[in-house]
Amino acid sequence: MFVIVFIDDILIYSRSENEHIEHLRIVLQILKDRELYAKFSKCDFSLRSITFPVYNVSSEGIGIGCVLMQHGKVIAYASRTLKVHEENYVTRDLESAAVVFSLNIWRHYLYGVHVNVFTNHKILKYVFTQNDLNLHQRR
Repeated sequence: MFVIVFIDDILIYSRSENEHIEHLRIVLQILKDRELYAKFSKCDFSLRSITFPVYNVSSEGIGIGCVLMQHGKVIAYASRTLKVHEENYVTRDLESAAVVFSLNIWRHYLYGVHVNVFTNHKILKYVFTQNDLNLHQRR
């Protein structure tokens, strides 16, 4: 996997410049074949790292991240690299993994208090009202 698509953003990541050129060629060909277009002024090329809604992508790989806040102030940040089996997750499941990760690492702060969880992925808003959940969602 070398592409992440988030709504109208396409992120292509590679281990080397030559590999990146090949990945870019593949993605652009797919867009062309399906008569989809990218606005060149909104494109960035050959960045060494980038923060993408929930991910930090760098030469170390993709990290999922979260922020712990209280009364509108940041208390802590946390992130980790994706596990091998998570690299093929769809965005919804990666967002869920980020929520589970944050609740696990900060559980000692959260026991016995009311907690609001905010995410920028709308589909997670409906996870508790769905009848059929996959294994990732159930976790």
